[in-house]
Parts: sequence; structure tokens; C-alpha cells
Amino acid sequence: MKTTIDLNCDLGEGTGNDLAIMPYISSCSIACGGHYGNQQSIKTTLTYAAEYGVKTGAHPSYFDRDNFGRRSLAISLQELQDTLRQQLDLFYSLCTQVSHVKPHGALYNDLFTDIDKAEAVVEVLKEYNPKAKVFCAPKSQLAHWAKKEGLQPILEGFGDRAYRPDGGLVSRQLSQAVHHQKEQIAQQVLRLIQEGEVVGLTGEIIPLRAGTICLHGDGDNVVENLAFLAKTLVKNKIHVSPV
Repeated sequence: MKTTIDLNCDLGEGTGNDLAIMPYISSCSIACGGHYGNQQSIKTTLTYAAEYGVKTGAHPSYFDRDNFGRRSLAISLQELQDTLRQQLDLFYSLCTQVSHVKPHGALYNDLFTDIDKAEAVVEVLKEYNPKAKVFCAPKSQLAHWAKKEGLQPILEGFGDRAYRPDGGLVSRQLSQAVHHQKEQIAQQVLRLIQEGEVVGLTGEIIPLRAGTICLHGDGDNVVENLAFLAKTLVKNKIHVSPV
């Protein structure tokens, strides 16, 4: 049974929660201009992370601030690559130790099934670090192509999201997509760590072995939920440590 887990949050997204979240996590993915973020917000989050010894990674997305990067965009592969390079150029210019890269929102979800986009994203990531760690969903095309091209896929589970039977995330357009109760979140995280599985939205048992687990930094009551989760992990002798 696992006794350690990397716990990550998506930060630098303007919620005002970043500093309060840092004591509970070991990694964070910082918005770098696609769905949110600019030079100042990245620098601020990097400063907070350094204070608490939290590993920092880039969190690029579709360039879609109006929808917070949570709407799939029908853009060319070249346009996708160009916007990713723009975001990563900014992040790498400010962060001297980039631990990982994690796509955001609709792009993350599209990379679960879209082979062409997964290949295009991996091609860009290799330009910045040919051995980069990539936070990605188990069974996703991104995980497949990252491994195939020599990157390091770090399989990710979510404590605050509901799952489809195929292991993908339930669309946020559905009311049941996001978990809000701290007890439900903690139990889902424990099951992911201890059993390597998650219960799907309609009751299926879905095998899912994760090296890192995410709670969204913009989630309702995220600080309270993380505090409760931290106590739950300590009670179960599970240590939070970067991957």
C-alpha cells in the first residue's frame, strides 16, 4: 500500500487562495497566460511556492480567457502549438526549476482522446525539456504519446471531480461533475491512494493508479477541503511528498 502521494493544485488563477493553499500541497501548476495569468501573477505564485518548498510547473491551456480555458477550441495544430510556446516561453523565463507541465481545462480533457493534439502537444513539450514530467490522465492519449516520445508521464487522479466509466472526467456541464463535500473528496483521495481505483459517477469501479492527485485551486471551499484532507491523510499514515 502506498504511504506517500504528491498532492497538487492548479494555482495562479486569480482566486486569492494561493498562499493559504501552499501548506497543504507538494506541487502546483501555475497558469501562464492562456486561461489566466501574466508575469506578475506567475512571479507571485512562484514566490509563495518557494516559501513552502512546493514544486512548480507550467499550466498552459487553450488561449481562451473568456471561458477560463474550459471550452474546447477547434483550432489548427499549428495554432495550438504556437499558443503553447507563447505560454511556455513566459513561464520558463520566470521559473528556473520547472518541475512539470500540466495542460489545463478543455485542453487536458481533449488530450484524453485526441491523438493528433496529443502528438502536437508532446512535440512542443520536448522542445523545452526532452525528459519533462507531464501531469496527465491515465489511459489518455497524452500519457501514451508522452511515454512514447521519452517524456515522463505522471498519472493524475482528481479528488474533487467525478469520473466517466472510461476513466475520463465528467463534463463540467453536468451538475454532478464536481465534488464539493470535504468528506467525499477525502474518501475519493484515500481510495485512489490505497486501492488504486475510483467509483465512477454511475457506480462503476474504475482502476486508476495515480502518482499525483489534484484538487482545483478555484474550487469552492478548497482551503477547508485541503485542511480536512491533510488530517485524513495523517490519520491514515500517508505522507504528502513531491513526485
